[in-house]
Amino acid sequence: MKRQLLIFLLTLALASASSVIVRTFSDNEVERFNHLVVDKNTGRVYIGAVNRLYQLSPALDLVIAEKTGPEYDAFECSASECSAGVQKKLTDNVNKALVIDYTTTRLIACGSLFQGICSVRNLHNISDGTQEVREAVVANNATASTVAFIAPGPPNPPVTQVMYVGVTYTVPEGFGTSGSSYRSEIPAVSSRSLDKDKMFQIAQMAVTTGTRMFVNSLARERYLINYVYGFSSEGFSYFLTTQMKHSISSQYVSKLVRVCQDDENYYSYTEIPIDCTSDLQGGRNYNLVQAAYVAKPGSDLASDLGITAQDDVLYAVFSESDPSHSNQPSDLSALCVYSLKAIRRKFMQNIRNCFNGSGQRGLDFISTSYACVPTVSCLFFHITISL
Repeated sequence: MKRQLLIFLLTLALASASSVIVRTFSDNEVERFNHLVVDKNTGRVYIGAVNRLYQLSPALDLVIAEKTGPEYDAFECSASECSAGVQKKLTDNVNKALVIDYTTTRLIACGSLFQGICSVRNLHNISDGTQEVREAVVANNATASTVAFIAPGPPNPPVTQVMYVGVTYTVPEGFGTSGSSYRSEIPAVSSRSLDKDKMFQIAQMAVTTGTRMFVNSLARERYLINYVYGFSSEGFSYFLTTQMKHSISSQYVSKLVRVCQDDENYYSYTEIPIDCTSDLQGGRNYNLVQAAYVAKPGSDLASDLGITAQDDVLYAVFSESDPSHSNQPSDLSALCVYSLKAIRRKFMQNIRNCFNGSGQRGLDFISTSYACVPTVSCLFFHITISL
C-alpha cells in the first residue's frame, strides 16, 4: 500500500509550548517525496517526488503538479539514445536533485531516468518553458546518493555560478562491468556549467583534468561513496560523505570533501575525516553522518565556539554503525556542531603537514598514494590527504 506523505507547516503556540498543524499537503498517488526547497524570495515551495514535481504556495496550497514519469528506459541506454534490440521497461523517475538557481530564476530538477538527466524550469511556473538536457548528471536508480548545490566556480568566480554534484557510482545487479560504460563517464564530484550553451556539461575541461574527480576504475565498484550534504563557505565547496576508511577496509567513516572554488582542475581536492564522539556511556563514536545543514550561530553558540555570529556553523546528525552492517546506521544518534573556521584550520594544518613531509599525498581509490615530501613551493598541487 502506498503511504500517504504529509508536509506540515508548524507554528509554535508559546502559551502552551506545543506545536499546532496549520497547513498540510499530501498526494496519495505518490510513493515518496524525495526533496523539498523553498524560494527564499517568494516563499513558494517546490517538491521533487517519484514521478512528480510540485509547486506549492507559501501556505502549501497546490499550484502545479507535473508528471515526470514513469517512462520506458533501460540501464544499457545512454542519456540520449538506445541501441536497437535493447529491452526497455516502464521505469519510475525518482527525483535525485532539486535546486533553485536564483541568478536566472530557474528550478533545476534531476531524475533517475535516462542515466540521470536534469530539466530546467521556470521558477514562477514549473510547467512553463521546460528545457530537458540530455546530459547524464545524477544517480540513475532509486537508492544511490546524489547531492547538488549551486555556488561560485570557474571560469570566473565569484561572478560565475556552477552546480556542484556528488554522485555514488552505480552498476546494476548482475551486470558487472559490462553494463557500466555510461556510468564510468560520470565523475564522483564535479562542477557543472549553468551557461545556456553548455548546460550541465563539466564547467572546465582539459585533456586530463578539469572541474571533476573520478574514483579510479579498479576501486569504483567496491568503494562506493555516499554523498549526504553539500554546501559553500568562504570560497570553498564542501561535500559530507560516508565511505570506507580505506579502500580495503570494511570500517566506515564520515569525511568532509573540499575543493577551492577558483580551481579549474580540482588540484585542491582534499578530504579529512569528521568525527562525532561522546564521553557519555563509556564513550561512543557516531561515525555515519545522516543529515547536515550550514547556518549562522546564535550569540550564545558563537561565544561557546569562539567565533562571531557572522561565521558559518555546520550542524550534523550522526549515527553509530549497526553492529552487523558497518555501513548502515543503528538507532543511536547524536547532533554535533562544528565551526567552519575550525574546519578550515584543520584542512590547512593537514596541507601544511604534507608540505613539511608528514602524511600521505593521494587517496588510493582516486590515484596512487605517495608519501608527502618537504617542499618550500607555494604552488597549488593535488593534495588528497586523509590523516
